Amino acid sequence: MNAAAVHELRQALERRFPDALPLGRGTAVSVGTGIAALDMLLPGGGLARGRLTTWQPGGGATAVLRTAVEAAVGRGERAAWVDASGELGADFWRKGPLLVRPAHERAALVGAEELLRSGGFALVVLTGVGRETGREAVRLSRAARAGGAALVLSVGEAALSHLRIASRTRPEGYRWRRDPFGEPVEVTAVRIEVEASSMGWSGRTSFELPVRTHCARVSPEARLVDRRGARRRLRGAWHDPGGDAGPGRGAERTSTA
Repeated sequence: MNAAAVHELRQALERRFPDALPLGRGTAVSVGTGIAALDMLLPGGGLARGRLTTWQPGGGATAVLRTAVEAAVGRGERAAWVDASGELGADFWRKGPLLVRPAHERAALVGAEELLRSGGFALVVLTGVGRETGREAVRLSRAARAGGAALVLSVGEAALSHLRIASRTRPEGYRWRRDPFGEPVEVTAVRIEVEASSMGWSGRTSFELPVRTHCARVSPEARLVDRRGARRRLRGAWHDPGGDAGPGRGAERTSTA
């Protein structure tokens, strides 16, 4: 078989199996999460490079992924977190992993793809996205394969993924610091249960993570989402997280910025 025929066959295989990896990439060392119990569960000892992993939001997913990006940086590699929803505050973010907060979901998709294709990151996490990103899973998977990075997409479902992970916490899994009277006053750790599945394989594990308390500023960032649902003002226009942005319409609209 000549070189042209081999090239055509390779392109046909890539179109037919966009999530497949060449043998050389398949033997690359996985990206460890920094959590021993989770790395022992995952195939290859961590998050596979060049592959797309979907992680259902909630149930401690943010805490686990924060640990993973910080662990990657601690090993001397680069990691990035693309926050499409604007829920992470910059003052809450520790130095090391790159935090990217695009203006909207489409910009988050473009930014994540560029980071993946650059080849300079071991781990890229994309959160705060909806179904549109789930439909772009094939394109993101190809970008991850091109750059050799492990991609974790925090979304309920995706059109294509190498590994699917879901996590949850139970009420009895919280550990509390108690006051002199024995009353619980502050959560110090939480036990997270993880279930992972792939084609022909599944597994479960649990582990405990410490809880870090963060004191929010009195005045939040201009773009930071107000989880109470309160309306806020951005550059002369009122923004309602549950509605449309528009000019002020009366005294019932208040600003929290």
